[in-house]
Amino acid sequence: MRLQGAVLCGGASRRMGQDKAALPHPSGGSWLSHAAALLSQVCPSVAVCSQHSRHADLITGLERVALILEPAPAQGPLHALPLILPRGSESALLVAPVDMPQLNRCTLESLIAQWRHSPCQAAVAHDGERLQPLLGIYPGGSEQRTGLAEVLASGERRWQAWLATIPHQAVVLPAQLLINANTPAERARLKA
Repeated sequence: MRLQGAVLCGGASRRMGQDKAALPHPSGGSWLSHAAALLSQVCPSVAVCSQHSRHADLITGLERVALILEPAPAQGPLHALPLILPRGSESALLVAPVDMPQLNRCTLESLIAQWRHSPCQAAVAHDGERLQPLLGIYPGGSEQRTGLAEVLASGERRWQAWLATIPHQAVVLPAQLLINANTPAERARLKA
């Protein structure tokens, strides 16, 4: 099954007080360029799903990475998913959030290896305490897209609500690498 990549970075970054995608990454570049480059190491193509056209500047020069603009108004990552979820059942989508800056290739490869055992199921990152559904692999196809459309039509906005309707497995990964930094204090803890 072919694997496509997607970075979710369409939020307003209100709690951080500045655009998380543009924050400098310790290894160079921005949080967004780091996430997109990381996914491009394991996927032949990567979509950056965002509300912000300025994010195109952050991925300039990255091969096989393209910006996909979400329509306004922003309604959360679940509403962006139909833009990037593969139409064919021969493909799956590896999704990662922009605000997981400690994510690395080894962690992605562990997630992919576990998913390959049951590629018809979603493989969702688990930090040892709870699921981290914005880091996962989701099979494409008409059945998945129809189920997603039904959940969205019901007015649901939570990714967890859709996840409850599809077959999935939890993949336990190192908790430290899955930390979402949403505030300046959480970012400072990452630096420490």
